[in-house]
Amino acid sequence: MKKLKIGIIGAGWMGTTHARAYNNIQQHYGTAVVPELEIIVDAFEAQAQKVCEQYGFNRWSTQPDDAISDPDIDVIVITTPNKFHVELVEKAAAAGKAVFCEKPLGMDGADAKKALDAVRKNHTTSMVGFIYTHNPMVVQARELIQSGKLGKVVSFHGQYDMEYSADPSIPHRWRDYDAISGALGDIGAHMLALSDFVVGSKITEVCGKSSTVFTERPSADDPSKMLPVGNDDIFNVIYTYENGALGNLVTSRVAPGNKVGERFEVQCTKGAVRFDQERMNELEVYYHTDAPDDQGFKLIRGMPEHGEYGVFCTQAGLGISYIDLMTIQAHKFLTAVAEGKTVKPDIESGFEVNVLIDAMLKSDQEHRWVKVSECEPM
Repeated sequence: MKKLKIGIIGAGWMGTTHARAYNNIQQHYGTAVVPELEIIVDAFEAQAQKVCEQYGFNRWSTQPDDAISDPDIDVIVITTPNKFHVELVEKAAAAGKAVFCEKPLGMDGADAKKALDAVRKNHTTSMVGFIYTHNPMVVQARELIQSGKLGKVVSFHGQYDMEYSADPSIPHRWRDYDAISGALGDIGAHMLALSDFVVGSKITEVCGKSSTVFTERPSADDPSKMLPVGNDDIFNVIYTYENGALGNLVTSRVAPGNKVGERFEVQCTKGAVRFDQERMNELEVYYHTDAPDDQGFKLIRGMPEHGEYGVFCTQAGLGISYIDLMTIQAHKFLTAVAEGKTVKPDIESGFEVNVLIDAMLKSDQEHRWVKVSECEPM
């Protein structure tokens, strides 16, 4: 048994979701690696204390350094607003901690490079929270593509639409004023990570266009006062892959009716595969080789034979949940920490997504195709 003490910085919804996932590991995976929730940190004292008691942490604090500087803590999990990510990664890596950071990693590629340099310098085991790459049905899609059964990848169509900002009366918040927190950086980042994971080829050149539908929002402190929105509500992009395939991504945070509208389709020379996160226990596959009277997308339901699915359900059709994905992610990360190994998606993966976002924002600003290499920090 390997016990690892966990410190989580950020006690909002995402922080508590990680706490639930760590609490689930022993029940689902046994005792090879056992997390102990040592400390929860949040800027708001009442929230830190509440989460400490509710999720079984040993203690709480309002100061991140109380977790980072504690020699007994093995793992730091960062779930703060985006602008604090890199500084906390740097400090945690320098203190010899394994580091998990929610996405996006940095405010831009140059910022993310600082985090990458820190984990490399300190030989830190790391992971970035591209949670959907851990879905057993997404893994199945990747394996189908890698097997060659579908032929060569021709195109990737990605969509990530949500409605969390579709109401113009929603107050102005931190998500509304820095570039990385627009629809592209906030939710499109997930699809960029999925694209890399599923297609297995890097994006090399991009052409993007943004739209800010609601250019101002009411102040949370004074609803009669309107504050400017400084980033994108919608971002559309087309791009090329290193392997010659084409791709496109549409993402919106003002898409009515879309709760987690994360969907992709990969079209290949011998068939296609498509996935919808709102139907996360299903995958659709089409093969050219099907008889003419039997052609069409076939539904594959999640089953115990689909990798990590079987850890949670011994029966096909019951389905796993988002918190199960979080538990899969947490277990993969802690196992890597315990074994001193690397695991994907890591801080390098987060850096690469930041550079892609930089290139897409640059394309939008300059109204041209941009090579991703143009945006790689020195």
